[in-house]
Amino acid sequence: ALFIVAAGLLLHVAGYLIQQERVSIVAMFLGIYGLTGLAWGRQWLRKGFFPFFLFIFCVPSSLILQPVTLPLRIFVATLTEWMAHYILGIGVLRMGTQLFDPLGTFQYDVAAACSGIRSLTAIFLLALVYGFVTFRSPWKRLFLLVLAFPLAILGNLVRMLCIIVAAGFGGQSAGNS
Repeated sequence: ALFIVAAGLLLHVAGYLIQQERVSIVAMFLGIYGLTGLAWGRQWLRKGFFPFFLFIFCVPSSLILQPVTLPLRIFVATLTEWMAHYILGIGVLRMGTQLFDPLGTFQYDVAAACSGIRSLTAIFLLALVYGFVTFRSPWKRLFLLVLAFPLAILGNLVRMLCIIVAAGFGGQSAGNS
C-alpha cells in the first residue's frame, strides 16, 4: 500500500511538471486507493480494486478520444444518410458530417458533441459494471463490453433518424425541437 501511495505521489509530480491535469487526477485516485490500503490492509486492496478502477471514468477524456470522434461522426452521418434515403424514402444528402435535403428545408451537422462518444462512454461503463457483477467468465464480460460499441452507434443513429424524420415533415424548426 505504501508503494501505491508513493507511485501516486510520483505520478502527481510528473503530472504537475508536464502540466497535465488528467495525470494528476489519476494520481489522486491512486493515492487515495493506497491510503485506504494502508488503513484497511491488503485484503481490502484486492476487493476494492474494481470500484477504484471505475474512477477512470471521472477523468476528462475529451482530448484523448478526439481521434475517435471524427470517424464516428462520419460513420453515423453515412448510416443516417443511407437509412433515410433507402429505407425511409427521405431525400438526404451528406457532405462530410453535414446532412441536408435537396430542397434546402433542413440542414444538420453531426457535431463532435453528437458523435456518440458520450453515449459510448456511458454504455461502456454500464456494460463494465454489469458484466463484472453478473458474469464470472472473462469472455462473457468481454463480449458485453464489445456490444457497447454497436449499441452506442445504434442509439445515435436512431436519434439522428428521428431528427431527420421530424425535419422532413416540419422543416428545420421541427427537427430542432
